[in-house]
Amino acid sequence: MVGPTTARKAVRDDGGGSGDQTRPLRVMIACSGLGHVARGFETFSQECFEALRHRSELQMTLVKGAGEATEGQFVARTIPRETLAARALGRALRRSGYFAEQMVFAVRCLPLVRSEHPDIVYFSDWAFGRALGRWRSLTRGTFRLLLSNGAAGPPPYDWTTDHVQQLTPLFLELAREAGEPPRRHTLLPLGLDTSTALGRAGPDEVRALRRRLNIPGECSVVLSVAALNAWSKRLDHLIRELAELDPRPHLILLGESEAETPAVLALASSLLGEDGFTALKVRAEEVADYYRAADVFVLASIYEGQGRVVLEALAHGVPVIAHDAHWARYVTGGHARLIDMSAEHRLRDELRSTLMAEPNAQAARAAQRFVSDEFGWEALSPRYIEMLRACASLPPRLRRGSHPA
Repeated sequence: MVGPTTARKAVRDDGGGSGDQTRPLRVMIACSGLGHVARGFETFSQECFEALRHRSELQMTLVKGAGEATEGQFVARTIPRETLAARALGRALRRSGYFAEQMVFAVRCLPLVRSEHPDIVYFSDWAFGRALGRWRSLTRGTFRLLLSNGAAGPPPYDWTTDHVQQLTPLFLELAREAGEPPRRHTLLPLGLDTSTALGRAGPDEVRALRRRLNIPGECSVVLSVAALNAWSKRLDHLIRELAELDPRPHLILLGESEAETPAVLALASSLLGEDGFTALKVRAEEVADYYRAADVFVLASIYEGQGRVVLEALAHGVPVIAHDAHWARYVTGGHARLIDMSAEHRLRDELRSTLMAEPNAQAARAAQRFVSDEFGWEALSPRYIEMLRACASLPPRLRRGSHPA
């Protein structure tokens, strides 16, 4: 982990390393999905930009793949991953539409990198980072590449990444065990905007929210915020477990559509009925209303980089059920119900007992305080600046196989 001494180092005006000048550090956050996708990567990128843009130590820019340019925000327009064009290009490259989106985005970011002269390009998508790293090596560029390891990729981290933000202690330990230089890794979770978290909604507010959101008001509501798939988010498991409850809650699925989505929705329709579930894609700023309208939140996945949606749910005072794994124990701090999601009927039983229990306002407030104190931007912003300074102080990796300590 980086220390406070490293954090106080400034960057020379040529972007070449640490020095004694104190000009703002130029940081470019790049996210190809921002503007047309609403995943954790995109939400985090936007929030991180907003949280740090007014810090005097930093000069922040944000590059997104769609939308409109505004102050400090640029658009490097790409081809969205689910379009026919992206899929066709992906097939031509023997990869996916997502990979094609990343490559087009990387190419269109290059003029911005040349004109804005960032000290650091900060990203979460590995393919984008590797493309930019190869271009940097060819041109002998001096900007650093900082990976936020939200996809929970294990070591080794190749020459196209200078510094890695590890989100949980396990992945920091894995990097160390693999022989990764410690100064190239920082343990730092994804920050969260807790300023709009209003706490557990009262009965009257819940009824009003459900009327406005067209959610059935006569039954319990189970919410999951995740990509609409089975392979990673395991929504098929959630649907099957919930279908065994009597009375059966209404299930709300908020997330991006993927190749598996039609099959997931067909399963929900057959087991829950057409009126037994709601599947939507909503804007990031609308998700808070669904948290507040829900009786319980479930994340059924086994593996997560951090599980940021779990923190969002806790911040809104919603009881959370998640898998009992290292990432969940780290981010929930004992404020969630952690079970073995791989075991049949465990989720069913936990849902039944949670929905039967009386709302616990004291527990909800304690969970909110925990999230705000440990993951809120006000608490984490100084540590982000520390990490960025540490990254800027490192020599960039410019050749395949180079691995400076």
